[in-house]
Amino acid sequence: MFEEYCIIFDMDGVLADTGPIHFESWKKMANEIGVKFTEEFFEKTFGQQSPPITRKLVGPEASEEDIIKWANRKELYYREMVQNKLEPLPGVLKLINILKEKLFKLAVGSSGPKENVELLLNSLKIKDYFDAIITAADVKNGKPAPDVFLIAAERCNVKPINCIVIEDAPVGIDAANNAEMKIIALTTTHAEKELQEADIVVPNLSLIDLDDILELFGIEQGGTN
Repeated sequence: MFEEYCIIFDMDGVLADTGPIHFESWKKMANEIGVKFTEEFFEKTFGQQSPPITRKLVGPEASEEDIIKWANRKELYYREMVQNKLEPLPGVLKLINILKEKLFKLAVGSSGPKENVELLLNSLKIKDYFDAIITAADVKNGKPAPDVFLIAAERCNVKPINCIVIEDAPVGIDAANNAEMKIIALTTTHAEKELQEADIVVPNLSLIDLDDILELFGIEQGGTN
């Protein structure tokens, strides 16, 4: 029915509200290496890959080896903290089921490590819904570069213009705009005023239905234009 169209979901803040746990795991790692980690810094960098965040956190003097070690430690803490605490955000399961029933291609486009993404998808029991799962391991350039979303479209065999990205962070919105895709933004982790570059801004996916998706694509009910 709509096989030529794809919906790409960011993970953190879109499929589940993992932000608070990410914050605590960053803070634990930062305390161990003796640097300050603030909520302001967290909000500015949320949605980016962990190594560049770590580099911004500790500065230019640290070796690349230490940056990778500390970033990996942070992600290990996150996975330990998040065990058995993951719940889908409102509207996620209903929308995924509707889209799958209508034969839309579905993808995940996340800046997170592969281990984090698989843990979340398996915990929510939704991994099999997705035609492509793109993580930090699949891309050379993280968000705001468009790579993660362009690779998702390519693996789903869908043109970028026929993709909608669902995001919660400004850096992800920038990446989707750079990919020339339509955007639905959720106010899970950022205020509405920070998400104005998206096409639609809503508190959660329970407020998005099939009609909203079709309207963004310029599709009239009963056909594919």
